[in-house]
Amino acid sequence: MKKLAFSIAVILSLSLSSCCTLFTSSRQNITFVGQEGTKIYDNGMKIATIGESGETSVKIRKKISSKELIAKKDGYKSAPFILETTLNPVACINLFNLLAWGIDLGTQKACKYDNTYIEIELEPKEKGKNNDNE
Repeated sequence: MKKLAFSIAVILSLSLSSCCTLFTSSRQNITFVGQEGTKIYDNGMKIATIGESGETSVKIRKKISSKELIAKKDGYKSAPFILETTLNPVACINLFNLLAWGIDLGTQKACKYDNTYIEIELEPKEKGKNNDNE
């Protein structure tokens, strides 16, 4: 009887869970490469600073839509760039299970960031011009 109850519990938990929720993380590691001291911002909040080695890695929460980030450094123009999302292939294991697709989309694990290695090139600000809004 205990084996039957355990088996039913396992089957129910697996059938009510989706593949991406089971097999992937909600965050993805992104590596930024650029000049030392460059700061990376997401919605106005600093998420990373490039160190002496010229690179830094940060785990960013996955989203269904693409994410716009901004790189800033004193004496340089701000540089916006986009983390583009693509379908996470693990989500295809859901096949025709609409509940599993719904869970993966709801937890935003059905997508992943396509570009995980980003090279940042900043342009120097022009001397004599007022660039306070950057």
